Amino acid sequence: MPVITKYVVERNGVEKMTFSSKAEADAYDKLLDMSDELYQLLEESKLIDNVELLDKLSMHLAQNKDNLLVALGTKRKPAAKKSNKEEIKQKTNQYEEVKTLKDIVIETDEEAMIDTEDMIDMSNDLDEEIIELNDSDEAA
Repeated sequence: MPVITKYVVERNGVEKMTFSSKAEADAYDKLLDMSDELYQLLEESKLIDNVELLDKLSMHLAQNKDNLLVALGTKRKPAAKKSNKEEIKQKTNQYEEVKTLKDIVIETDEEAMIDTEDMIDMSNDLDEEIIELNDSDEAA
């Protein structure tokens, strides 16, 4: 027979919810604490007489606390996440840019390569020209 551990969130003697992990139970308990604080704040305003509406509104605000904090100006709005289509399009554009750069690279042509024998002949020609220049300078 398996043993199952359950975490029960209880308020004022009433079971609110049951969880299989302590972290989930703690998070829900914290949510209920926020809801209670918001309920008291809204109740003090005396703008809403309906208790059920106050309860729903306070729970909604607690569940959307990040948006509430952004609206109050105490937290920055998170950057919008890109959709998968936008990510794929961006990656495709990056690939196209890289592909285009590769197309620009000039590859050597085997026919245009200089033979090492040609290079030796060119150096011999240069040596002969230098000797001739030196001889003509000495003669003058």
